[in-house]
Amino acid sequence: MKEKFRQFMIGRYGTDGLNQFLSIAALVLLLIAIISRVSIFTYLGMALLIFCYYRTFSRNISKRTEENYKFYTLKDRVDNKFKGVKEQWANRKVYHYYRCPQCRQKLRVPRGRGRIQISCPRCGTQFIKKS
Repeated sequence: MKEKFRQFMIGRYGTDGLNQFLSIAALVLLLIAIISRVSIFTYLGMALLIFCYYRTFSRNISKRTEENYKFYTLKDRVDNKFKGVKEQWANRKVYHYYRCPQCRQKLRVPRGRGRIQISCPRCGTQFIKKS
């Protein structure tokens, strides 16, 4: 049986990061559907599960690889956004963060220095803020 499945999967895409995300999202939606008894979650969960299996058994490997690449690109953007927020939260007692009024560049200044003049390294704008 194991050998038959291995022969069946030859030339097919298999699983990747996007498939893992889709299957976990489908399971979460199906659990929400069971708890809340709202049928839309059942339909969405089943649609994600069907799409996950479609991708797994697909023979168009280049297309599935491109989809996975786009998924990881989006995932990295989201991760980097939250990484910056996490870093700001960890340094909140040492630094104060401001945005330049001209170019919107995020600037970090030390806390406890009183009123200071901040110069934006990007556009050269100077402004006064309390640190």
